[in-house]
Amino acid sequence: MKKILLATALSLCVSSAFAAETAVLKVTGTLTNSACTPELSNGGVVDYGKINLGSLSSTAVNQLGHKNIDLTINCTAATKVSWNMIDDRADSRAGISVADGDAVGGSLTSGSQIYGLGLTAGSAKIGNYSMFVNVDSVTADGNSVDPIYVQTGAGGTNWVKSTNGLTQGENYRDFTVATTGTTDPLAFQTATFPLTTSLAIQDTTTLAITDDTKLDGQLTISLRYL
Repeated sequence: MKKILLATALSLCVSSAFAAETAVLKVTGTLTNSACTPELSNGGVVDYGKINLGSLSSTAVNQLGHKNIDLTINCTAATKVSWNMIDDRADSRAGISVADGDAVGGSLTSGSQIYGLGLTAGSAKIGNYSMFVNVDSVTADGNSVDPIYVQTGAGGTNWVKSTNGLTQGENYRDFTVATTGTTDPLAFQTATFPLTTSLAIQDTTTLAITDDTKLDGQLTISLRYL
């Protein structure tokens, strides 16, 4: 069965006090056969492997560096579509600084730009991480393109080129692509966003763990048709 996207907008126009007492209601929308699917490389898993507690600082935040993963959006026809995400572990954000946390090497502490890693058995917050777009490596239909974003969570409507690749949780920031040098969303069939995570873990005194403890970060990525 083909997927059908039905977008419906309602507008109500009411006459002035000096015009006829009428109102016009319009129902608009678009029926489309296009459908898009997001896919993550490596089964959607960013694996930092075994981290030896003995190699971690007992007094300072531990910066564990970068890992890469690709987000690819495949559409059945050329489509204007963006993606956003929510942090499923937001309640476990440790609030510690993530070094080298964006595409230009910035340090991050902002709550909406860092993501939780779960809790220890003693309910200590393990740490947090950032995830950013590698802005110089984004492609659409085999061509280099500019990543652009809009602050939908703040009611924004103007698309801006991303220079630092910063993502935000809480479905706050939408990303898509534009032809290089423009900021108009581009219709595509396949677009790939190379992503990088940067990980920071609490000092081992705060963690106070003796048994194996798994990192438990999780983000949910959603698409929005434009």
